[in-house]
Amino acid sequence: MSILQRLRSMLTPDTDRGVKFECSACGETFESDHATCPNCGSDNVVERESFEMRPE
Repeated sequence: MSILQRLRSMLTPDTDRGVKFECSACGETFESDHATCPNCGSDNVVERESFEMRPE
């Protein structure tokens, strides 16, 4: 393993953030996309976080 690869593995987290979705009406968050919010029925569900890929 090169020095650069060791440094990357030390500085990057072992887990990656996933995609998170949030209802703009009620603030409920979800792990998967929904056409309508199961909590309040609003059709305004938007992506709030996305993948943060680890460099290879």
